[in-house]
Amino acid sequence: MGIRSFMSERLARRVGPEHRSFASITGMVLGGTRAICPDCRRGQLVGVPDGLDLRRCDNPKCGAEYSLAELGRTFALEGADMRELAAHERQQAFTLFVGAEVIGVAAAAWAVYAHSWLTLLGALLLCIVICAAAMVSRYRAWQLEQGRMFEARAPLGAFLAAELGGRFRRSR
Repeated sequence: MGIRSFMSERLARRVGPEHRSFASITGMVLGGTRAICPDCRRGQLVGVPDGLDLRRCDNPKCGAEYSLAELGRTFALEGADMRELAAHERQQAFTLFVGAEVIGVAAAAWAVYAHSWLTLLGALLLCIVICAAAMVSRYRAWQLEQGRMFEARAPLGAFLAAELGGRFRRSR
């Protein structure tokens, strides 16, 4: 009996269907899955090595190829106001940031009460994850406002310049 068979036998008893669905959702959130082909609905869109702005279906029967501009139109919400979507994303980012602050303050108070530095460390790690989610929402709002969705390379530099520029302009 090898280590793998021993571990898989032990984990099979402990890992239920709810854990498997959580693992699949985690993989999707962390980028483990790609967009589904709008043509065949079976394959996934993967990058084309020759063109940075092209995506091709990996299903051998389909093989459809799309430009990023085409994908933007395909996956766009019909009749949706981009300013309204951006405002919703900014509100979500603000809510996440306030939630991280509340968790941080409550955990700091609990850590002092319980004399536990590990509680403070755990809360710090949780707050970092929540603040990262808030930054993703701010980035999505900026993308919606600027119309910079579905680009070949993520415009992170332009986003950071806009965020920092906005911060310093407001303080004057």
